Amino acid sequence: MESYLISDNHDTLVGLKMAGISGEILTEPHAIIEKMEALLEDPNIGMIIVTTQVKKLVESALLEMKMKQNTTLIVEVPGPNDTIPKDFITKYIRESIGLKL
Repeated sequence: MESYLISDNHDTLVGLKMAGISGEILTEPHAIIEKMEALLEDPNIGMIIVTTQVKKLVESALLEMKMKQNTTLIVEVPGPNDTIPKDFITKYIRESIGLKL
């Protein structure tokens, strides 16, 4: 299974490419939604990673996609200018897999 990044900034894209994760920069909501729908159709994609700013652009559509999906994990990572909340890990787990800690 592969992972794919949809980012709003070059730094996150380069950092994850160095880790072997492909991706692209998208900043228009319709382009983000189209790309995510295409990725969700791809059986080789196991995880879609979005930056916080991308999530904010398409939050309601992203939530709907998460609710319908049971095979592809959609996760959020903070960008270089985003602050990480104190309970980031707990919230991340809760949103990703629905487990309450």
